[in-house]
Order: sequence, then structure tokens, then C-alpha cells
Amino acid sequence: MTGLIIILVVLLVISYFLSNRDIFNPALLTSALWLVGILLFLFLPNSLPPLQKQFIFSLELWSLGLVVSSWVTQSCVYSTKEWQCSATVRDLYFWISLLFIPSFLIFVYQAIVYGSSGSVAMDLRLAALGSNDRMGGEVYTPFYYVLWTVTYLLYLIDVDRYHWRRAVILGCLVLLFAIGTMSKALILSFGLMTIYVLYRKKYISTKAILIVAVCLVAVMFAIHGIRQSQQMDEEQIVTVVEQYILRGFCAFDTLKPESADHWGENVFRLYYAVTYKLGIATTEPIDPILPWVSKPISTNTYTTLYPFFKDFGYMGIAVFSIFLGLLLGIAYKKAQTKNSFFIILYAYVLMMVIMQYAAEYFFTNMAGHIKFVILLGIPYIVGTNNLLRIKNVPR
Repeated sequence: MTGLIIILVVLLVISYFLSNRDIFNPALLTSALWLVGILLFLFLPNSLPPLQKQFIFSLELWSLGLVVSSWVTQSCVYSTKEWQCSATVRDLYFWISLLFIPSFLIFVYQAIVYGSSGSVAMDLRLAALGSNDRMGGEVYTPFYYVLWTVTYLLYLIDVDRYHWRRAVILGCLVLLFAIGTMSKALILSFGLMTIYVLYRKKYISTKAILIVAVCLVAVMFAIHGIRQSQQMDEEQIVTVVEQYILRGFCAFDTLKPESADHWGENVFRLYYAVTYKLGIATTEPIDPILPWVSKPISTNTYTTLYPFFKDFGYMGIAVFSIFLGLLLGIAYKKAQTKNSFFIILYAYVLMMVIMQYAAEYFFTNMAGHIKFVILLGIPYIVGTNNLLRIKNVPR
């Protein structure tokens, strides 16, 4: 454990100076988050078993691979050419987004009417997780949420006195979806995306970010209390921290390396989903909601390391940490060139960086990421190449 803490501290210090003290740097965030998590595990009162060598060594591999590889791509020089966003396509996205409002309202209505938990908040959450058979029994991941998110960010990054109302409308829709599905993760994602875009546009300071971050954490605890019909006192807050952050550390030690039933079924879930849907293969994709373990603790979160270790063992952690570190470094550095496409893209992936302690979101949600990139790319392809032969968003 001492060796892990030393590694994280060294990575944090180096990342801090290499990033010019930018708190959104992926290397800085990764080393800081894991260090805070380990310190919470050591000093926060809890009844969890001690961490084993399996998790400690895996986290050392992951931290070193991701942080160092992101340093490499951040040190490269990239083109500073600005990409233009088509105002016409962006406006089209806005009007199409409004057409999907009834779909969201129908979901909320059905979740409440068909719910049986006795709690509206819990009924909404169960419906979103696909635990309501009367609503299809599938995880609720509608296309319109991706469209709302992309459109909101397109307006937010170019907000002006003519279009700020549209940014507010789209922001409310994204936030209402997060509340309507009782998802703490989506609320956090909305906050992170908004904060990062406004920070890059120099609308808010680091001090304001810290204040908003505290408010976000408070909102997430409040949402948890509403879902569980509990009053969030000090004891409950400690329990939530243990449940969503610390238990995953211990649960990881229950895993067996390279124990997946099929090759790469966790990392390459999208491949299995597509081939099964098309009838090419008979192997069903794994459930994105991971199985529960009861010993030594009850949880179904195993940290971001789960799919790589489950499919490919320690080698998988090493390889994919380097792969993701390279991608994050490129996205971050391109965002620093003030390219609005990459500012939005990095704002989107920030959630994956922050949530490393809980679960893996890059490969698990690959289908959603592809939809996001395509929807985001269309207005920039049209605008940069002036395909519609009309004026683009003013810069």
C-alpha cells in the first residue's frame, strides 16, 4: 500500500507541473482521484476488509500506464486550425430536440403509473435500469438524450445574446432527463460538461468551479436520499461514500483474471451486441449491469479495471491503460488549442475520467459514444467544408 501511495503522489506532483496547474488535465485528475480514494479507504471509518495485492498491483499498473501515456501525447504539437460549426445544422438539431419532449414525458408517466415500489423516485430509477417488465425490461438509453446533450453543448460553447435562451432550454432538458431517470451519474456528467466548457471559454474561474463542485456533490447525496427515502445525516453520507467508492476496491479482489466466458466479452461488448443483433453470432452480449457479490462485501461495482482484468488479466490493464491514456492526452491537448469540437469532446469524456473509481464507461457505453461523436461531427463537417454554402457559426 505504501508503494502505491508513493507512486500516486509522484504522478500527481509531476502531472501538476506538466499541466501548468490545469485541474482538468487527465493525468492530474487520474492520480488525484485514486490518491483521494486510497486515503479515504485508509482513514474513513469503515468495516471493509484490507486491500489485497491484486487490486494494489492492478491500480499501480493502471495509474502508471494511463498517466505516463497521456504525458506522451500531451507533449506533441497539434494543428491549431479552427473547425467551423454549421449554424444551420445546429439549429436543425434544436428543433428536432423539441420534438422528442413528448417521448420523455411518456417515459416518466409510464414509469410512475407502472411502478410498484411505493416511491416515485425509485420507480423512475427502476424503469431507467430496465427493471420494470411492463416497460420492456431494457435499460433506457434513448437516442434523444444524446441529441439533447450534443445540441446543448453546441449552443453553450457559442452562447451569445441571441442564442442563450436555446442553451438554457437544452440544458434544462438534459438536466430534467437526469432527474427523470434519478441518475446521479447523469447529473454529475451534466455538471462536468457545463463547467468545463464555461472554464475553457473563460466564463468561470477555478474558485467558481470548486464551489459548483461542492454543490454537485451535495445534489448527488440528495438524489440518493430521495431514491432511498432516507435522511442524509453524517452516518448515511459515510455509508454512501463506502458503497459507491470504497467497496469497489475490495470487490475487485474477488475477481479472477482472464475468467470471462468468451474472449473479450466485457471490453468488446459492442461487437457481441452487434453480431448477436444481426444474427451473425449466437453469443449474447453481457449485461452492462454487473453481477453482485456478497463476500466480503455486497456490491456490484468493481472500478474501471473490471473489464480489462476480467478479460485479459494484468496484461489487459497495462495495454488498455496506455491506449486510453494516449486518447485522453490527445483530446485534452486538442481542446487546449481552442478547437471547439475537441473542447466539447473532452467535456464529454470527463465523466469517464472522474468515474474511474466506480466503473468502466469507455468500452461499456461505446454505442452511445459513437452516436455522440457522429452527431457532434456532422455540424463540424458541414461547417468546415461549407457544404451548405451558407454562413457558419461566427467565431
